[in-house]
Amino acid sequence: MDPTAPNPTDIAGYLAAAPALAARLGGAPADWDVREISEGNVNYVFSVHGPAGALCVKQAPAFVRVAGASWPLTPERARYEHRAMLEHRRHAPDYVPTPLHYDPALHLQVIEHLDGHTVLRDELIDGRAPADLGRHLGDYLARTLFHTSDLALPAARKRPLVAEFEGNTEMCAIMEEMVFTEVYRPFHRNQWTGPHLDADVDRLRADTALLVAVARLKDHYLTSRQALLHGDLHTGSIMVSAHRTHVIDQEFACYGPMGFDIGNLLAHLLISYFAKDTPGPETTEQARLLATVETVWTEFDARFTALWRSSPTGDSYPSALFPPGSDLLDHERRAYLGRVLHDTIGFCGAEIVRRVIGFARPADFTTIPDPGYRAARERRALHLARALLVDDHHDIRDVVTAARAYRAVEQVTRRGV
Repeated sequence: MDPTAPNPTDIAGYLAAAPALAARLGGAPADWDVREISEGNVNYVFSVHGPAGALCVKQAPAFVRVAGASWPLTPERARYEHRAMLEHRRHAPDYVPTPLHYDPALHLQVIEHLDGHTVLRDELIDGRAPADLGRHLGDYLARTLFHTSDLALPAARKRPLVAEFEGNTEMCAIMEEMVFTEVYRPFHRNQWTGPHLDADVDRLRADTALLVAVARLKDHYLTSRQALLHGDLHTGSIMVSAHRTHVIDQEFACYGPMGFDIGNLLAHLLISYFAKDTPGPETTEQARLLATVETVWTEFDARFTALWRSSPTGDSYPSALFPPGSDLLDHERRAYLGRVLHDTIGFCGAEIVRRVIGFARPADFTTIPDPGYRAARERRALHLARALLVDDHHDIRDVVTAARAYRAVEQVTRRGV
């Protein structure tokens, strides 16, 4: 197999040589339907259907797939993705597909095929949001973040995990630069709806209060080792069906602040909210998106608190000093989650800015054909992002209220400007 350009024939031959994987498909290679379904920017992805079942095959070339050799990228990202999937699935099996095989020589993974699932972003663009989405994602975040933190893990178990994922430096460096640095200065990867947003970009880059807030977030991202993060959690890395939710694409996994994962997710739900703006009152679909934003946090908060009460097995807040059920421990739980919410809101704002004027703009916006309409919606998202970064917000309802307020301030005109 050519790891720089795998094709369906290569994939079929590889699986045929692995009896356990071939048995999952059934039949012979001639009976298999192998299709490339690469939708992301960095990896090759194939779906393979056989008479008995289906598999997903993901291969990491030594470059960004959409850019080719002009943008080198470590193929070791596949190893960290595989390890993060194993770790997160241990704690949240309902929300992470089963990793079945990893080949370190080819940087190739074979993963459970999620039959009947579609990418969440596509569903949101088409106006379909699963009813249990907020509850599922809040539960997923609580389980993966709590169980990989010092609240659940003794230091002797957590430190080796931190050390292991410290090796994913190249992927983390991409996130550090794209989210917190590149968008605030001229850089060749930055993209936005010009000339409509040119003045907005100039204002952001001259906004000292904003720059300080972003610098503090970057410092927190660089120095915090709070929990094992997905690292790039957005609506394109979530697969959904009518009643199930699965999180994929963990190649940016690292130890970092919990609020980074939560904030990234909320940012993309808010991007969808503004992308769907129309003249007149807020639509039912928009209201549902804001309700999902609120539910993600409230479910996370409730589930995380319950896990802390039932499984305080880590070295933080030792029971010798904080007996279970004590008022002092209850107070500390609220303070802890208050800090996570503060981080979440800041990282949410930073991700919105990055996705509007930086690299990898989301299809929620880019599929709006009229640049004037698109820029009007993006501008509202930018105004909310600044408020989330600079102003004080103490409750998730403050975020929802602010989103509605910035929508109301700048209603779309008939011309979309």
